[in-house]
Amino acid sequence: MPTFFVDRKNISGDTAVLSGTEAGHMLRSLRLSVGDSFFAFDEEGYRYRMRILEATSRSLRAEILEAFPPEPLPDVAVSLFVGLPKADKMDFILEKATELGVSRVTPFRSSRTIPRLDPADARKRLSRWERVAMAAAKQCGSGRIPEVSGIVPYPEALRRAAGHEGKIVFYEGEGTFSLKRVLSGMGRVRTVALIVGPEGGFSPDEVREAMAVGCRCAGLGSRILRVETAALAVLAMVMYHFEKESA
Repeated sequence: MPTFFVDRKNISGDTAVLSGTEAGHMLRSLRLSVGDSFFAFDEEGYRYRMRILEATSRSLRAEILEAFPPEPLPDVAVSLFVGLPKADKMDFILEKATELGVSRVTPFRSSRTIPRLDPADARKRLSRWERVAMAAAKQCGSGRIPEVSGIVPYPEALRRAAGHEGKIVFYEGEGTFSLKRVLSGMGRVRTVALIVGPEGGFSPDEVREAMAVGCRCAGLGSRILRVETAALAVLAMVMYHFEKESA
């Protein structure tokens, strides 16, 4: 059954109104009509099973058949900081990171970041990334959309990462401390920041800057991974590690 987003302010009692892009997709693309059921979630993560009562060309009114509370928050909130990659790779990272349960995604510019966007392009990218994250949340039925940041300079990314209890920077030059070893020594934490460099990787100075704010440095073996591979691999491993720890 398809899942859609409903603005909480458009819910009144046991009915809700959907309009704009969501209603257009439901009515024109999927050809839903009066009597058809669907799932929806709002910005607070509440989920609903609804049935269409009436529809026009631009909006629809639906009856709430069932309401479900938000999914419990994860025991560990993971923030992913990624050096801005080329082309549309950030779309892919956001989509898959949302499916994996990331809490926040922050793209950053560092010394070896290749794309250089002007402010207008950066705003367009952020708008698109927010749409990608919402679509991924709907597709996987989580009801939770990760917070997506605009592009920030590397020092600002480090400042935000510094507020997390666990902080890891990934560096291809690190041949001593694997991610498994770093996680095993981290203990129980509630927030974790994962910092993955751009296509050109981090400079040694940038790694030292990360360690100066409390980051632990970890490697991912002898292979050089693409940024999108590295970002999703470390996210999946960290989410699995802490889920296993709390089980």
